[in-house]
Amino acid sequence: MTSDELRSKFLDFFRRHDHQVLPGAPLVPSDPTTLFTIAGMQQFVPAFRGEVPPPAPRVATSQKCLRIDDLDWVGLTARHCTFFEMLGNFSFGDYFKREAINWGWELVTAELGIPRERLWVTIYPTDDEARAIWRDQVGVPEERIIPLEDNWWPAGGSLGPCGPDSEIHYDLGAEAGCGRPDCAPGCDCDRFHEIWNLVFQQYNRNEDESLTPLPTQNIDTGMGLERLALVVQGVRTIYDTDLFRPLVEHITRLLQRGRPDYSYGGGGREDVAVRIIADHARAMTFLIADGVTPSNEGRGYVLRRLIRRSARFGRLFEMHEPFLYQVVPAVVRRMKAAYPELGAKQEAVAKYVRAEEARFADTLEAGTQHLERVIERLQAAGEKVIPGRVAFELYDTYGFPVELTSELAAERELAIDQQGFQRLMEEQRARARAAGEKAFAYRAATGYADYAGQTRFEGYLALETESRVLALVREGQSLPQAGAGEEVEVVLDRTPFYAERGGQVGDQGTLSWEGGGARVTDTCLPTEGVIVHRAQVMSGALAPGMQVRAVVDQDRRQAVTRAHSATHLLHHALREVLGSHAAQAGSLVEPDRLRFDFSHFSALSAEQVTQVEMLVNRVVLQMHQVESEVMELARARELGAIAIFGEKYGDLVRVVRMGESVELCGGTHAPNTGAIGLVKITGESSIGAGLRRVEGVTGMESLRLVQGQESLLAEATARLRTTPEQVPARIEQLQGELKQAEREIARLQQRGAVSLADELVARAEAMDGFRVLATQVPSMPAGALRGLADAVAGKLGASVVVLGTVQDDKVSLVALVSKELTARGVHAGNLVREVARLTGGGGGGRPDFAQAGGKQPDQLPAALAAVRGLVRGQVGL
Repeated sequence: MTSDELRSKFLDFFRRHDHQVLPGAPLVPSDPTTLFTIAGMQQFVPAFRGEVPPPAPRVATSQKCLRIDDLDWVGLTARHCTFFEMLGNFSFGDYFKREAINWGWELVTAELGIPRERLWVTIYPTDDEARAIWRDQVGVPEERIIPLEDNWWPAGGSLGPCGPDSEIHYDLGAEAGCGRPDCAPGCDCDRFHEIWNLVFQQYNRNEDESLTPLPTQNIDTGMGLERLALVVQGVRTIYDTDLFRPLVEHITRLLQRGRPDYSYGGGGREDVAVRIIADHARAMTFLIADGVTPSNEGRGYVLRRLIRRSARFGRLFEMHEPFLYQVVPAVVRRMKAAYPELGAKQEAVAKYVRAEEARFADTLEAGTQHLERVIERLQAAGEKVIPGRVAFELYDTYGFPVELTSELAAERELAIDQQGFQRLMEEQRARARAAGEKAFAYRAATGYADYAGQTRFEGYLALETESRVLALVREGQSLPQAGAGEEVEVVLDRTPFYAERGGQVGDQGTLSWEGGGARVTDTCLPTEGVIVHRAQVMSGALAPGMQVRAVVDQDRRQAVTRAHSATHLLHHALREVLGSHAAQAGSLVEPDRLRFDFSHFSALSAEQVTQVEMLVNRVVLQMHQVESEVMELARARELGAIAIFGEKYGDLVRVVRMGESVELCGGTHAPNTGAIGLVKITGESSIGAGLRRVEGVTGMESLRLVQGQESLLAEATARLRTTPEQVPARIEQLQGELKQAEREIARLQQRGAVSLADELVARAEAMDGFRVLATQVPSMPAGALRGLADAVAGKLGASVVVLGTVQDDKVSLVALVSKELTARGVHAGNLVREVARLTGGGGGGRPDFAQAGGKQPDQLPAALAAVRGLVRGQVGL
């Protein structure tokens, strides 16, 4: 069976057993504390916590996942990978161990045809119930039921729902193992292959580490599609399955351009490199398709590391030019049947990968230079070992392979502190594992869970409602009452207030009741399914059960809806002007102000900004009705509705249409595009590699902007003593006059420098057949300082010249060393670096010329006085 057939068989099996098959979540979860989706159950955490009703009593999914805690094992073992698909079935208090175990065995043996005699199971040592089901109902022999302390999920003592788990393992045979007679599931070798984990969530772990039974007993299972394909297709590694084999063959052909003699399958480190590139290519393609772009932090840093790690392994094959981007089409071809959205994003993904490969080439150059400086310092100090800290810094900061560090060090007769390097690497891995466990830990939500789904939002059609107070909450604790002056969070049974989400700020307004009132300062979603009104009681007292009149600030809401509707038009216009890769990556919508982040590779030109503005405002003037409709997600996709990166959608979605713009959106909008008013872009900037940000205004803010610009133009016109139409010409005239004046100043400075050079030559001191000049000169720009140093050196012949000056309370230094002295070991870069250090600064450069700067002008005389001794040391006098 192909992997696509395996995925379908799994979902069809559980569909027949009354499970609702739901779409998987994006790789980037809605939970901001978590980097990536690392398990199929992650999107259901709020339901397992009891914060929201489950989508159905029984659910099944195929979920794309990404884990990096075992990154260093990828390619070395038969089963480790970063990106993978997890097949899972879930029960929210419906069925438990007996059904989960029996269905799991039925699917694996009867549906997929995996031989019973090759299967083993593991259980938690004290889980006698699971042991009895496996032995007495399923018929697994006692000797193939192995107790393991690791069979508990989540691992690491995470707080919240947890429980024992039971795993199904496939025996690949003694030839795949370590050869020990006691080899069994749980061994680190490749013989016993875990294919399915059945988690029995039946306890809650408390702060004191005690366990209490949960109100309901839940099932959470996960089966890796890659590992399942390995077993069913009868191959030795996941890289031999149909999920990876086309990639491996494609990558091999690419790498043969650099190494024509290479062929995959020899078993050496080159094969490991090919497998790593294949794995990382899948991960980078799906990450970028889900909206992640390379950066120096968070998710973007992980993506950057995967791309650079792959490029680094390509250098084993003499691939010094970008090549990874050519792997992206092969990934898309293999995966687009299950993930059709990849096809539309292929070009954008390839561009991001290629750009990052090019950056990495520059980084390698920077890393090499850094290492050369370190080696020079160590050799000058007589050291023979590069510290592990330095090797780790090169690896972690520059992506510099430790193997390359070793090679360059060996050429200079230096070794590396491998133990120190490995210790730091292990500390980093431990942090990654801890972060993964923490990210997947269940967070306790207090004060709100009982009210999940109890507030009916009516704010699309109404700005006022008669409501009943369900609860008052402060710092997670329910309150019986709140009096005048107190701040409190209010939960209502119905509300017109929009809660902040999707980039749209929460509504403000008032709550009023007989004898009192409160001011609503914000509306938010502290946990899934609960709308909370943050309010300050102005008069009277408020208590649960009371009837209140909830009124939204209408002017503010209208201003927010204008800006929100404008972001939809802006998104559509950007895609029209720049291409379909310009996908939304974030937004912020405030009253008549907007910020819109999107994927793009370069800054927008002034012409492109103007074109986007024209497209948006043309739709505004056409006064299209803004229509919204709730429909099934599948139908919305057929209509071409755009889903926003990072948002999670259920089976039913709200589709908002205005003109040609069609998006999935739960926010509030203007009744028609004409109500948006003038949309004016006020700024465009970079917020990271491959990410741009556009800021703009609408409505009254646009009017205020235009009025402000007219006022500035009027002031400029008055100061320039011209008309508005002549302002550019007048500025050009003044700029020409300024340049002429600057040229005259430079000419006078040069004349002064020539005169000063003769004076400085007389100050030079003799030293062992050459002359040394180290002196402070009057304040001058860096360019003039270098010209003066050139003039002096030209008159001195064999010499060392170091000049310093102070301008704007900062030290500038320049050093020139004649070729006779560089041959004797004098290095201008090293010399000026030491002088700059004495002034609180730094710098460097070539052996014959270098520049530097400092922050302590008062130390410049003493620093220059040290030059003579430094030169003597370099020539060995």
